[in-house]
Amino acid sequence: NRTVVATIEVLSPVNKAGGPKQAAFQSKRRAVMASPAHWIEIDLLRAGERPPEVAGKSDYYALLKRGGQPGLYAVWYCSLRDPLPIIAVPLRAPFADVPLDLQAALTDAYAEARYDDQLTYQGSPPPPLLPADVTWVKARVAAWRDRAGH
Repeated sequence: NRTVVATIEVLSPVNKAGGPKQAAFQSKRRAVMASPAHWIEIDLLRAGERPPEVAGKSDYYALLKRGGQPGLYAVWYCSLRDPLPIIAVPLRAPFADVPLDLQAALTDAYAEARYDDQLTYQGSPPPPLLPADVTWVKARVAAWRDRAGH
């Protein structure tokens, strides 16, 4: 019947940077969370504001707010060094949740968009990484460059 079952929102910098666009996003978030539809929020940005239910807990997260269940959240937290999780995407009853492998989806999107040809990985990402993460990232980028012949 074309009823929205779930909204999947991958956050962008404007969703987190303040101002009217963030306010519009927050209004949409509240509206969907108050509706019968499920809300899935995927934040792969370390910078910017986070909602209180996930603030300060990890580098990245995916949050599921099931429609019709006030105040209950499922959250998958992930650090920079971890592969992204497999999360649940709920459907309408009587159907079971569908797994969504975020790491596989990101890997496919990265390859399809050919980001390896566009990104240089020079400089420090905002906000600054922890010293141990800087070392880890440098090793990963060097290994990637060796494999790719960059």
